[in-house]
Amino acid sequence: MHEPDPSNTPSLWHWLKGTWVDRMLLLLAVIAIAMSWQWLHQNLSGTPMVHIYHGKSLLATYPLHPKTPIHFEAQGDIGLVEITIDSEGVRISHSSCATKRCVLSGHRHRVGDILACVPNRILVSIQGTQKLALDAISE
Repeated sequence: MHEPDPSNTPSLWHWLKGTWVDRMLLLLAVIAIAMSWQWLHQNLSGTPMVHIYHGKSLLATYPLHPKTPIHFEAQGDIGLVEITIDSEGVRISHSSCATKRCVLSGHRHRVGDILACVPNRILVSIQGTQKLALDAISE
């Protein structure tokens, strides 16, 4: 069997053949990719946000720990649901549903936490880029 001659392997300049315009376009593409990566990294980090949904439609978005408490009323399928966002986190403070399980679930404050009032089809989720805490299943 014949082994390839290492002196015949193409150099980097062999692969970068082209005019100076081609090389400038390649350089600009590499710079654009690097800047896009940095921009995405900066914009995806930051404060966790509370997203409030009715069914699949987004009703509101607020920061998780506001300076002053936020009270938001969402119209559900069977009535109003009051959501409170304060320094402790987010909670459903009042609901028109019969069982009130959503009200009894208390505050949520971690990225990935979800509150739901199922009869009203109201969903409250905390989204962000912080690392998720371990729960009983993953420990």
